[in-house]
Amino acid sequence: MYPFRNGRPRRAKPTLEMTPRLASAPHRGVAREDVTVTLDGVEQVLTVVRQERIHGSQAYWLCPMCSAARWHLYVSGSQIGCRSQIGCRKCLRLTYASQRTDYGAALRARKIRRKLGAAPSPLAPLPPRPRNVWAAQYYDRLVRELAVCETAIAQKLGEMVGRRRKRA
Repeated sequence: MYPFRNGRPRRAKPTLEMTPRLASAPHRGVAREDVTVTLDGVEQVLTVVRQERIHGSQAYWLCPMCSAARWHLYVSGSQIGCRSQIGCRKCLRLTYASQRTDYGAALRARKIRRKLGAAPSPLAPLPPRPRNVWAAQYYDRLVRELAVCETAIAQKLGEMVGRRRKRA
């Protein structure tokens, strides 16, 4: 039926972190106004709604799909040959990367490595320890957290390899 041996390959679902986001709505202006946005040469009209707060006003975008007031709108389908859509996170069915992983230690380790200024790869070297006392303490704490996360990842990989060897 399919030209693929084990069925059609799964396409990765888009995540919130990888999807381009529109800039925040302009905070100054009338209570409700329309803003024209050009995307891929096509003009789209978006509505900005401002609500009064104690110390000023808060601006929201109105989602063109569900008409809900949202702080952020995202651009989906920005690949070549696809028609781009603008919508909120729920309408475009975007998820957070942390919701898509089975094991959060890998995501946590990648985040800590980014804070340290290192490459996200687990085998990449860490940058040198800073000389400043406060920065050095922060660096030490992050390195301890990274060691815990990478130990958990190594243990999980060891279990997976052990299960694989038992099957073979």
